[in-house]
Amino acid sequence: MKNSKAKKIVTDVILEDPKKSFKFTDEQLGKVQRLIHENSELVAHVEHCEKSLKFVKDALRKNVEEDIPSALEEFGMTEITTNDGSKVSVKLLYRGHITEINKAKAFQWLRDNNHGDLIKNEIKITFGKGEDAEAANTKEFLNTKGQSFTDREAVHPQSLYAFIREQSEAGKPLAEDLLGVHIGRVATIKKGE
Repeated sequence: MKNSKAKKIVTDVILEDPKKSFKFTDEQLGKVQRLIHENSELVAHVEHCEKSLKFVKDALRKNVEEDIPSALEEFGMTEITTNDGSKVSVKLLYRGHITEINKAKAFQWLRDNNHGDLIKNEIKITFGKGEDAEAANTKEFLNTKGQSFTDREAVHPQSLYAFIREQSEAGKPLAEDLLGVHIGRVATIKKGE
């Protein structure tokens, strides 16, 4: 029965190109069947590992952003050195994420509050070979020449994090919902020697 499945798979492949004709031994068909089965097992293993990795990353994030900071706070501490010489310290963590839904309003808020320099503009144009002269005539001529182009505005995540930190530490207002502001704590661990 196992060989009949292998024959079915190989038969389907052969029928795709009726001009070719092959004769396979049971041993050859068995090898193909084993390799196909191995592939299925490897795909399942990769999927399992990816799920496991996500779980472990979430657990690590919870450990350094919630569990360790809370434990040290419970004892009124922000730093500790362990018996093995590892230094653990808790610092503020600043994050933000501008969603597509909030993008227009968030960018407008940044511009209205003199922080428009955080917004980077990217214009991408595709020119064919030998159109170097056309490429030199860029943005202001694009619409009149009928060239298709994409125009993208973005705030780099690291720039947003630094901006949130600066504004928060200076006590300045932030559009927290629009900028997806998250201020928390994170434990950093420097292993002892």
